[in-house]
Formats: sequence, C-alpha cells, structure tokens
Amino acid sequence: MSQAAGPAELFANLFKVPELRKKALFTLMILAVYRLGSTIPVPGIDNLQFAEVFKEQMSDSWVFGFLGVYNALSAGGLTDFTIFSLGIMPYISAEIIFQLLTKVVPKLEEIQKEGQSGQRRIRMYARLATMPICLVQSFFTIQLLTSQANLAASVTWNLTIFTAMAMLTMTAGAYFLIWLGDQITEHGIGNGVSLLIMAGIIAALPNSILGFIQPMLDSTVDAGISLDAFISLMTLMIMLVAITYGIVVITLGRREIVIQHAKHVRGAKVVGGQRQTFPLRVDQAGVIPIIFASALLTLPTILFGSIQGGIDGTGFWGALVSDLNNIFSSYGFVWTMTYSAMIFFFTYFWVQLQFNPVELAKNFKEWGAFIPGVRPGKDTVTYLSDILRRMTLAGATFLCLVAAVPQMLPDVMIFIFGDSETLTSNRLFFQIMGGTSLLIVVHVALDLVQKVEVALIQRNYDAYTGTVGQRKR
Repeated sequence: MSQAAGPAELFANLFKVPELRKKALFTLMILAVYRLGSTIPVPGIDNLQFAEVFKEQMSDSWVFGFLGVYNALSAGGLTDFTIFSLGIMPYISAEIIFQLLTKVVPKLEEIQKEGQSGQRRIRMYARLATMPICLVQSFFTIQLLTSQANLAASVTWNLTIFTAMAMLTMTAGAYFLIWLGDQITEHGIGNGVSLLIMAGIIAALPNSILGFIQPMLDSTVDAGISLDAFISLMTLMIMLVAITYGIVVITLGRREIVIQHAKHVRGAKVVGGQRQTFPLRVDQAGVIPIIFASALLTLPTILFGSIQGGIDGTGFWGALVSDLNNIFSSYGFVWTMTYSAMIFFFTYFWVQLQFNPVELAKNFKEWGAFIPGVRPGKDTVTYLSDILRRMTLAGATFLCLVAAVPQMLPDVMIFIFGDSETLTSNRLFFQIMGGTSLLIVVHVALDLVQKVEVALIQRNYDAYTGTVGQRKR
C-alpha cells in the first residue's frame, strides 16, 4: 500500500470507493436537509426584519456580550430565528453534564463501565435531559430577545402564544437535529453531531465575508471606507490563517510516554517485553472549557443588567451596578482576565476528571507495564502528574489565546485604524468565525480526515487479505 495520501488524493479516493462514496453522498444529503431546515422561520415572526435588527443590536455591548458566544456555537442560528435556532448545543451540554456526573455519581460510573450497553443508557439519559434544557434555554432566549423593543416589533402574533409555540418548535428542531446526527454517525462518515455544528459555522462564513467586501464594491461610498474595509479584511484573513495554523499544530501535538511490558516465562516461551507508547494530547480538554467559561461569564451580565433596570441609576448603588454591568459587558481587561481564569480552571478540572494519574498508574500495574526509569506506584503517579500539569498549562494558555484574542480584535483594530463602519457593523463575523468556532471546525475536520484514512486502509487491507486467501486455495 502507498504512503499517506495527500488531501487531493484522499478526496478523490473518497468518491472512487463505492462504499465510501455511498456514505459520503448520504452525509451530504443529511447536511442539505439541515441547511434547508435552517431557512424555515419560527411561526409568528418576520425573520427577515428580525435578522436585520439583530445584526444592528450586535453593536450594543450588553446584547453582544450575552448572545454572542451562544450565537457562534449555534452557528449564527439566532440571527434568523429559525426552527434550528437552538442548534444541537443543548444536547452537547447534556452530554457534558453526564460525563461529569459519571465521575462523581457511583451509580452512573457503574453503568458506564458496563460497556456499550451502559454507554447507550448514558446517552439515553442525556437525551431525556436535553428536553428541559431546550425548554428553559428557549424561554430565556425568547424573553431576552423580545425584551428589546426593536426585536419585539418583528413578532406578528400575541407574545404569549408566540413564546409557547416558539419553545415547542425550537425544542422539536433540536431533537430533529439529534436524529439527523445519529443518521450520519450510523450510515455516513464521521461524527454526525460534530459535522452538523461544523456545517452551520461554515455556512455562516460567506455572508459575513460579504459584509466586509461590500463596501469595497459599492461605488457610492468614499475611498476612505473602502480602504478601511480592505485593511480590515486583510487583517482578518491573516488572523484566521494564523489561528488555524496554531490550532492544527496544538491539536496534533502529543507527548508519547514510553511504557515497557514485563517479560513472563510461560513454559518454553518468553512472552511480553514489548515497548509501547501512551499518547497524551496537549489540547486534552478541547473546546469544553471555553463553553463552560462562556456560559458562566454571561451570569454577571444577566444579573447586573436586571438589577440596573430595576433601580435608580443616579444613586451610589445605581452607579456601582452600572459600572459593574459595563465592566462585564465589554471586552476589557477585567473581562479578559476573568474569562482566562475560568478557562484555566475548567481546563485543569476537566483533564483531572478524564486522566487521573493515580488511576493511570494503577492501570499500568494491572497491565504488567511500567515506565522505564520510573518506579511503579508513587513515583509513577508523581511522574505522570508533572507531565499532565505542564501539558495542561500549555493547553490552557492556548485555549485562552484562541478564545480571548478574536473577541478583542475589533476593538484593537478600531484603536489602531480608527472607528470604522465596517468593523462596527460586522462584529458578528468576529464572533461566528472567532477562535472558538475555528477550534471546532479544525477538530471536526481532522477527525473526519482520520476516519476516511482508516476506512481506506481497512478496505485495502481486506482486499489484500482476500487476494491472499484466494491464492492459497
């Protein structure tokens, strides 16, 4: 067999092999259904008017700070208020919650250790928990959006009836997306849930880039605005390339821990003694710490924003609440430091839950393996703890840069180039295609490429062994 194929050859082989071609076409068909559903608005709203007003409201720091991250993770689904506005993130949240619970609830941990049947039960529990998450999330999202006078004007029905119908519609849409993801996982290529998220993010990219290009194509605007748009677009492209390159390097970065299996004499044979490697990824936690930190960081904005609306803003307490609301509603120093601290905490927390050095050392001992030059037991725990600590520090620092830098980039560019209508009106792009979205896209793309390569290798191996079997006959 040939060496690792390049991207072009890999893509060509994907459609040359009948089995893979069938799976690829099925996956594309499901993604087309997903994109078609993303154009169907929730009943009772003028979605075109809503989308226009929503983009204008994104320049407001409070609305942008609260809805920006969720809008990015739902691939801009809130901007059109469609039946898929919630995206598949409620299900992802439920799965993350149950992954955490399996580490702290003994009963769930026992179920998980039952193998595939136990994992199916955990997934069933996560899907049941998705319904209340969808209902609560849709209710608060609708209330927040309709609390803005300009956005509420887009609702054509009675507000109470619209809220109930929108909650049911958005919840049903989320469950339909779960079913579509399952179909891709079972009959297509790759992880269906991840592919749906990536497809939504990529689908939001063309319109966002068009927002930067439009001032350069419009002959009615002056040369200064066109120049600002061109500089902004070039800076953005450089940022995207640099962040994507960094994400790929860190995602593929691994620390290979060499483990030696002890030799055993069984009769006249000596078995064991092989050397293997135990890989530890630098970005072990993935995008999960960013999701947790973003969700928690919206709470101060909601709290102070609600209090500010109910008290007199002229007194001491009113001024204090207003200042706190402004601090957590803008991407300043306090917001950045708080966001980074949360990402660091959740990165260490998640890695510790998934890779406990004590359990790893115990597993090595049960396998009859040891790390060369390190004593089994306490010394192995100390050795693994030091490695995990250093790698987690590098991974957390990387996640902070990926998550925080794109959020502050519009303000930095405005500070350097001056206030620009292009930057102000296209802040949504920095949120949709910021570091978090790029991290998701790169992770899913790399996973998809690996799955295709494995399928091609498996097919070539089966064909080779079948030919050998026929020759022996």
